[in-house]
Amino acid sequence: MVIAETGLQQPRKGTIERVFGLFLRLLALYALVSGLVYWAGLTGIAGSGAWRFDLLAPPARIVFTTLAVLMPAAALGLWLTTRWGVVLWVLAATAEIGAYMFLADIFSARAGIAGINMVALVVLILMAVATLIERRAARLAVH
Repeated sequence: MVIAETGLQQPRKGTIERVFGLFLRLLALYALVSGLVYWAGLTGIAGSGAWRFDLLAPPARIVFTTLAVLMPAAALGLWLTTRWGVVLWVLAATAEIGAYMFLADIFSARAGIAGINMVALVVLILMAVATLIERRAARLAVH
């Protein structure tokens, strides 16, 4: 194997980094389901047709359509544990929090979805910081 012969082996992932990867994959499943729910609502399959695109107010059309596109794309990126997946999910989660908490007069108040997103954002930040600390400690241990 060329990598083993040249000594360019991939560094082993630490425990926190592996847990972070698992967290991102769980978040990917949540984002995928969320995106599918938005698509089902916009097409009239779910919600008794009340969320159908042609029946929504313009602000709801913009937000729900954006989330219907962002969530599945973010799910793919999160499943692959890429940075762009995290960025897309943070954008989508922020949009949901804003819509369901701060614009509840336009959108129906869904404190549960906003709460889940806020908790996931906090966990994401804590896990990212812990992973950086773990990587730095491993790098210092080698030198």
